[in-house]
Amino acid sequence: MTTTTTPETAMPAALEPSAIPVESTYGNRLSAALEHARRLTQMHGYQNVDVALAWETVEELQAAHLRRLVQAISCQSMFERYCSEYPHALECRSYDC
Repeated sequence: MTTTTTPETAMPAALEPSAIPVESTYGNRLSAALEHARRLTQMHGYQNVDVALAWETVEELQAAHLRRLVQAISCQSMFERYCSEYPHALECRSYDC
């Protein structure tokens, strides 16, 4: 009995979302979106719907990245606040070697 897999279910290990660093995928997506938006703008001008959608995609990618950065910063400050309140907690201990 042979089993076939569809392209949606068969994903190489190197392309799994957990195997690709977030920053590199963000950079690649943003670069591709910028290039696409610039080419559409050169081909169709600024008054085209496709051009507006391409630039909106660029803005959405930038906003998503900014939200991720703000969330990481706020999580770090929450941890620092926790450590200042509970300096003897195991998570907050640091040792000099």
